[in-house]
Amino acid sequence: MSWLKTKYFWNNSQNVNYFSQKPADPRIVKRLEELMSDDRPNYKLSALDLGCGGGRHTEMLLNMGFETSVLDLNPQMLQATVKRVGKKNLHSVKRGSIVKLPFEDKSFDIVVTTGVLHQAKNFHEYQVAISELSRILKPGGIVCLNIFTSALLDETYTRLSDAFAYQTKEGLDMTLLSKTTFYELMEWYGLALEYELSEDSVEENTGKRSVLRCNFVKVTK
Repeated sequence: MSWLKTKYFWNNSQNVNYFSQKPADPRIVKRLEELMSDDRPNYKLSALDLGCGGGRHTEMLLNMGFETSVLDLNPQMLQATVKRVGKKNLHSVKRGSIVKLPFEDKSFDIVVTTGVLHQAKNFHEYQVAISELSRILKPGGIVCLNIFTSALLDETYTRLSDAFAYQTKEGLDMTLLSKTTFYELMEWYGLALEYELSEDSVEENTGKRSVLRCNFVKVTK
């Protein structure tokens, strides 16, 4: 029944409000500002806020001038994002899962995805999610992301039978990889590490977590 707990957690008004109030990650802002200052073709770069939550990075992408699409599995999060930025300003609004992204191959120049990939229920789903991420990104495209890692394992986690899989006290499924394993997976699917920003402990609304922040470039054709 964990899917019911997951649905409730991500769609209840308290958590929607929590994520709606968070500001954009300044490290992502800095990287995208650098990108926009580079010499670029005379067309609007396409961006996806993958797992848009309350819309903090959607708003940032729009303000920077990207042609911005949003995706989230949770209808209340999507609603909060649309309310924040206005549907008419968005290229597309889609509800969907990280393991089956409803976009064509090589659709985006930029993908921003924070706190999302580790929500895969098991290692296989994690692989599929990274494969899908690579599929929708254009060659040379940039991924700005953060994930929870296994560097810090909360004592309240329940270890599940699948390798790397855990469940939180709230009933949320997570797959927590080491930094090394995550980098290897990304490389396998043609996503090369551009640079690591940080791996540190942060206090989230669900407790203390180890968060890895980094950027990748798609190097495959």
